Amino acid sequence: MINMLIMIHNSNFWKIIGWFGAFFVVLGYYFNANELAISWLIWILGNTMVGLYSLTVKAYSTALMSFVITLMNIYGYFSWIK
Repeated sequence: MINMLIMIHNSNFWKIIGWFGAFFVVLGYYFNANELAISWLIWILGNTMVGLYSLTVKAYSTALMSFVITLMNIYGYFSWIK
């Protein structure tokens, strides 16, 4: 448990989360361009990761934007699967 807490507070951990989040956001665009509903799930994951990373670096406006986009991604997903 303590090792997990240390890892979460490690700045390299959050940098990796940020980069993976950015990767998933771009990957989501690819799947969306091919009209695949999974793009929304990938965007949800990516935008959530970017939002969490942004909180750790105190980029609050970017974090807010990422979380709002995540909510729009959830809406988009449920709209597409109807």
